[in-house]
Amino acid sequence: MPLVIEQHYPLGRFHATRWNQSPFEDPFGEWPPSPWRFLRALAARSFQYERETGAAPTARDQLLNLLAHSPPTFYLPPTSARGPALKQYQPTAVAWTDANKKKAAYMTPKTTLIADRFRALPGDDPVVWIWSVLDLDAECLALLDALLDRTLYFGRAESFCRMRRVEQAGVEANCVLTRKDSGGDSPVLVPIPGTVLRMDVLLEWTDGKLLAGYPIPPGTEWHFASLPRPTQVPLRPPVRSKPAGIHAMQFAVGGRVYPPAEHFIRIAERFRGRVIQCCAARMSGTPRAHYGSLSAAEKDGLALLTGKDATGTALKGHPHAYFLLRPDADGNPTRLIVWRQGEPFTAVELEAMIEATEVPVAWESGAPDWQLRLVALPDRTPLPSGFSGPARAWRSITPFVPPAGRRRFRENGRLRTGESVERVAAKLLEAGGWPAPARIIEVPGKTVWVGLHETRERRFERQQTRTPLVRPGYHLQVEFEAPVAGPIMIGDSSHFGLGQFAAVE
Repeated sequence: MPLVIEQHYPLGRFHATRWNQSPFEDPFGEWPPSPWRFLRALAARSFQYERETGAAPTARDQLLNLLAHSPPTFYLPPTSARGPALKQYQPTAVAWTDANKKKAAYMTPKTTLIADRFRALPGDDPVVWIWSVLDLDAECLALLDALLDRTLYFGRAESFCRMRRVEQAGVEANCVLTRKDSGGDSPVLVPIPGTVLRMDVLLEWTDGKLLAGYPIPPGTEWHFASLPRPTQVPLRPPVRSKPAGIHAMQFAVGGRVYPPAEHFIRIAERFRGRVIQCCAARMSGTPRAHYGSLSAAEKDGLALLTGKDATGTALKGHPHAYFLLRPDADGNPTRLIVWRQGEPFTAVELEAMIEATEVPVAWESGAPDWQLRLVALPDRTPLPSGFSGPARAWRSITPFVPPAGRRRFRENGRLRTGESVERVAAKLLEAGGWPAPARIIEVPGKTVWVGLHETRERRFERQQTRTPLVRPGYHLQVEFEAPVAGPIMIGDSSHFGLGQFAAVE
């Protein structure tokens, strides 16, 4: 009777180092999973089981001896691959910062750099352990199921896994363990087939006396696996399920140094560019794809992010997404909101936004500490107070910049009465579908020079004139006859966070 066990890795990673190897000496890690590791994992879970049920260890010893009698065969996912090393500092000894007794010092842990190797695995394609002939009675099967159910990780603690026994494999084995003279290139530690399992060695901790001085535990030997040929598949990152109809994604923003208001737009621009790049990679199936390499149909699919169609023509009516860096009461930009009014965000767009947060966003070149980290907030996080109203009065929270194409002064230097800041803001509000405001007041003493969003034409002009693309930004208070709903973003670069208003309560 065959015994089949499925092993799922929901996080898509198996972390393990081969026996008696340092992480620095073992760049490949353990693959496939070791039967010796499997027996030790079951033995470790047996203590929890015995504590919960009061069972004696005799049934456990019988089960582990039966499993150790012959090595299993495996089905290994063909799309699995060796992942890059994840390097992190881990504490070692605690010591004084200055060993000189006459110096002021304090105790702090020393650290060492550890390279964490792992195997990348598909979350929906399990590793399957197959013993073609293994007769277990009902008591052993019940114990095995209980131990498998209690096994929450396999290898290092970050290798979260779920294991279960199934009646049939459903797949054919593609990896067999053999001795060295029979071929194979990946060493795997197994109990010596046909011998009695030494339970004292199995239960000994890694640096215990029973294992000291041995290259491998007594009663074990190396077998070698011929790994299946990897299957080349297009890169299609998994799409996690998201509720339908999402019009706003919010991100908490943190960093050592927050940018001043005149640099807010850099954060929104760079994050938007990263989102578009991630979307392009997902749509094309290649990790380094960029927007320019997409087909016309794919560019049209991104129009509600980029604001232009496949021909480069700007969309009319502002239907594309706003990337809004929103300051808190102290003026620090602690939240970024990606908002779109008409069409809700697609699953690909939502995943691209989350993927884009994996890279910090720099707002000043040459200053690595001046970077911001973005963390996606839960879908049900309410929008900031005053974001959408309704309210009669709205006040600027980021500078309002009149569109660059409008001329405020005549050639003789006189002010155009229809192009004052207040009149331009009123025209933009009416063009955006809001009623004509009853009154607009410029808040005195808050005018600042801010950078604008650089289009291709603006970038060319800046390079030719060698003049920074900055304009004066104003703070306004807008009052309507009756409460109106928001959000309200008007003016130049409003899709990148300028010209935001908040409802006055």
